[in-house]
Amino acid sequence: MIFEEREKFAFSLLKKIKTEFVVIGGYAVNAYTLPRFSVDCDIVVKNKKDMFAVKKFLESKGFNEKASGETAYNGKFLCLSADKPVKVTFDVLAENVEDRITGTIFTAKQIFKHSKKRTIYGKGTPINLKTRVVNPEMLFIMKAVSCRKPDIRDVFMLASIKLDKKKLKEISEETPVPKQSIQKILEKIESKGFKDALQGVYGMLPEEQFQKTKNKLEEILINRKIKS
Repeated sequence: MIFEEREKFAFSLLKKIKTEFVVIGGYAVNAYTLPRFSVDCDIVVKNKKDMFAVKKFLESKGFNEKASGETAYNGKFLCLSADKPVKVTFDVLAENVEDRITGTIFTAKQIFKHSKKRTIYGKGTPINLKTRVVNPEMLFIMKAVSCRKPDIRDVFMLASIKLDKKKLKEISEETPVPKQSIQKILEKIESKGFKDALQGVYGMLPEEQFQKTKNKLEEILINRKIKS
């Protein structure tokens, strides 16, 4: 029940934000694949002025700043959280998005370029939201770079849809996926228990569908449809 209420609250807030933003992260994945619950909502804005406009709005809704900091190339991140009516966290990123492990930078300009209005679907509730969402190819590359466990599951599910190979190549030429990230993904999807972990988040996947998606993902990564 908490997950459903969090989702509903986050969607209601996204509808009311007047500042231009792009949804990335888990909520963005829900625009393309079977929806999953997300702990926080990640959005990108063009500059710090827009970031503080979002901050002011969220603070008016009971949010408090939990963390903030600078990123490379004059970027900034801000984490705001509310406990009522349900615990929700917003991560707001301005100027760029930096992967802390690899140091890879995705600029806000790049993310806005590869985005458009789409419908995000809820998992626990029959609600949806039309808002600006990062394109699936850009999201795939961003998730592949980070390649934490949730990212790898999301990359796998994004591989199940029809991705534009030319766009994947174009984006990865701008921002290459590190070879160690590609290797980590390939090892993880072959590991024992990966399918069970995937189904624990997304629900049941027929074996035929799982293998077909796995083959598509390996083709993208091994046959260098993306640059590393």
